[in-house]
Amino acid sequence: MSEFSLGIHCDYLLTMSGGSGKVLHDQFIGVNGSRIATIAPWGENNWKCDKLIKAKNKIVMPGLINGHTHLCMSLFRGLADDLPFHQWLHEYILPLEAKLVDAKFVRVGTQLAALECIQNGVTTVCDMYFFAQEVATVLDEAGLRGLVCEAITDFPTPDNKNLDDSHFKILQQMCDKYKNHERIQPCVGPHAPYTCSDDTIKKSKEFALKHQIPIVMHVSETQNEVNESLKKYSKTPVKRLFDLGLLTNKTIFAHCVCITDEDIDLLQKTGTSAIYNPESNMKLGSGVAPVPKMLKAGIKVGIGTDGAASNNDLSILSEMDVGAKLQKLSHLDNTALTGIDTLRMATIGGAEALGISKNVGSLEVGKFADIICLDLDSSHMRPLHDVVSQIVYTASAADVETVICHGSVLMENREIKTLDREKIFKEVDEYYQIIKASLK
Repeated sequence: MSEFSLGIHCDYLLTMSGGSGKVLHDQFIGVNGSRIATIAPWGENNWKCDKLIKAKNKIVMPGLINGHTHLCMSLFRGLADDLPFHQWLHEYILPLEAKLVDAKFVRVGTQLAALECIQNGVTTVCDMYFFAQEVATVLDEAGLRGLVCEAITDFPTPDNKNLDDSHFKILQQMCDKYKNHERIQPCVGPHAPYTCSDDTIKKSKEFALKHQIPIVMHVSETQNEVNESLKKYSKTPVKRLFDLGLLTNKTIFAHCVCITDEDIDLLQKTGTSAIYNPESNMKLGSGVAPVPKMLKAGIKVGIGTDGAASNNDLSILSEMDVGAKLQKLSHLDNTALTGIDTLRMATIGGAEALGISKNVGSLEVGKFADIICLDLDSSHMRPLHDVVSQIVYTASAADVETVICHGSVLMENREIKTLDREKIFKEVDEYYQIIKASLK
């Protein structure tokens, strides 16, 4: 009988343990079931494994974490680009969602996104959309790890058209179904301060507290949002949410672009996390989140892509590259956000921000085996002076060769194991025609 269900012989091993960028050479990772059982020098040991992956000339590292996204919106990729934000959202995205989005639409869009996530080396996502039970089902079938948020607003949505609290019913069903699931975590998703009343925010908080699940919300994404909050409530969005008791160590705020020093103090004091979405914030002209200031204050910060409708991809590797450079440029300081700072946000720091670092985010004995292998056998990955630098500033999805989540191989030698690519593409093409016809 084999000692391990899965083994990896690592040429270059980056564990991210303790947030360190230290690289180990010629190492062995032994996995039993879903968890890492041992990490040790390869040496002369006769490791017995049911399956052995030889990661020669590859970087073995933790699976990447997408801290904020809307997976299904991949079906809107490239739609109405380069328009003012208000026009893009209110004349295209929201009308199309009201007209087209149903359970099947969400399923197909999430399957397309799950395929892209695996190809990009992303093993964990924090998603917010409608019909969250469909998102959870797809992520589970794909073998991915997900914090799945049911979006809650005060206006009719595709799965709460009559404003009868259908979204809370969906959440209750998800909490019942995934209560003890190791990869799927339901979350409450009050959409944003400007789409949720005080009563809705309080109900969201009470539901989350009752079920001990996270709250995820878009907060202070644009200056206009902040200005409107100041006009209506005489408070910033963060201060209003603090006064409503929403800020806790199980609360995750996406964007946090236009936040004040007082807001940062409130996030730090309450243990509230922030997710940096650099490419989306750039593309929509929202601004630059004060990430170095948040990190210096001790706030847990992850990194995300937002949806593919406002990015236009789900690549955390790309997000790291752009996100680090954007901070350097905006601060006129090339040390404002370093490569290792950025890599932490995509691995162990991102896990801390999502409240899951006990089990994921770094490769350590006892943690879940969420592992990816980056291929170094390409011209742009040579020479290898600095592994962290190469990952953050050079690597792309094309370099992701193997993806393991929860001890299961989701992609090996760039071949997806858990999703039917051709079937997904066929259904996506059908929806493309439907969306195209709806725009006429």
